[in-house]
Amino acid sequence: MTKIERKLFDWAGENLMLLAFVVFTVLAVALRIACIDYESGDYSAFLSPWYNTIADAGIEGLKTQVGNYNIPYQILIYLMTLTPLDSLDAYKLLSVLFDFALAVSCALVVKEYLKGKFFDIFPMMTYAAVLLSLTAVMNSSFWAQCDSIYTFFIVLAIYFIMRENYLVSFILLGVSLAFKLQMVFILPLFLYYWASTRRVSILQFFIIPAVDVVMCLPVVFMGRSIGDIIKIYVDQTDYGKQIQMNYPNIFAFMCDGKNTENYYLLKGFAVLLTITVLAAGMFAILHKKTDLTNRRNLLMTGIWSVFTCLMFLSSMHERYSYLLDVLLLVYFFATRKHPFTTVIALLISLRGYSFYIFHDFEVISLGMTSIVNICLYVWVSYLFIKEVLLGQEVCFRAKQII
Repeated sequence: MTKIERKLFDWAGENLMLLAFVVFTVLAVALRIACIDYESGDYSAFLSPWYNTIADAGIEGLKTQVGNYNIPYQILIYLMTLTPLDSLDAYKLLSVLFDFALAVSCALVVKEYLKGKFFDIFPMMTYAAVLLSLTAVMNSSFWAQCDSIYTFFIVLAIYFIMRENYLVSFILLGVSLAFKLQMVFILPLFLYYWASTRRVSILQFFIIPAVDVVMCLPVVFMGRSIGDIIKIYVDQTDYGKQIQMNYPNIFAFMCDGKNTENYYLLKGFAVLLTITVLAAGMFAILHKKTDLTNRRNLLMTGIWSVFTCLMFLSSMHERYSYLLDVLLLVYFFATRKHPFTTVIALLISLRGYSFYIFHDFEVISLGMTSIVNICLYVWVSYLFIKEVLLGQEVCFRAKQII
């Protein structure tokens, strides 16, 4: 080996984590560039027409609702039209930028959990795993979807609640809500935290809708009514009229999700069932005096909360598991526990993405996938009861994997 090679290896050894950060960032960019030209059905049917409508109308296009996403995303579309990018590249670039922001926020949570540094091995592996997970790549680069945006703000909110900066945490939840209604999947965690720790006030929860309203004010000043802010999300809850929409939850196991009669029959039942299960979680946490300032308990409770919403609510898309997958990755790298739980969840999500993107491709049926997913939910519920409520260790650590 030459002196130059030795010096290079010595430098790499001293700056290994920084080098890993650069290498994985470059690989993540390359992966996304490789699929940047793909046009999904959602882009052709929805995203492209929304962009064209706003581009044609200019800033006046913000005075009326275009599409079924909330006003802040509509404002972002308007800003996209001011760039030289075509609509496909603009949508994907926005989502990709938040992919990287999300990966950084996940690494920050792991860093905070371990009380280490950002450029330590586990935060860096978290950063790489989130960026390089196939569902994250497919969500932004193939599909041009924006799930990384609202998820980024949720993960950052969890980071700040770990640091006991509650005002910032609730503001971030409000920003997340302004982009996606699916923010509510994590809301039970914050309600559990409020009731069990008594460190936050119920009044702070009003910050969440207040931030949503503030972010929508630019178009209100242009003449749109405050009622539009509420109407968008009310309409979304009734969109599609299918009891499940390619997410393998309990309704995919029970009935034909495409039958609108099942939707009208079960929608109210689904909401009440979800509230019942989440309320049971609240009573159990209060009865056991569970310590949610314990960071492991906090993360696992968040995972169980999100999974419960996915499992029992109606009209769940496959993309709605994005937050669950990210939280499972964060939990694994923070605790090095239950790796197969994370892997199975990611594979279930990948099945849903592949079915949508590649259309007729379906290695495993939705019904069979729902059985696997229900079993996974039962397992996560067992972990929640055993480790969080009872404080007992479930020993499947992954120390030897990493």
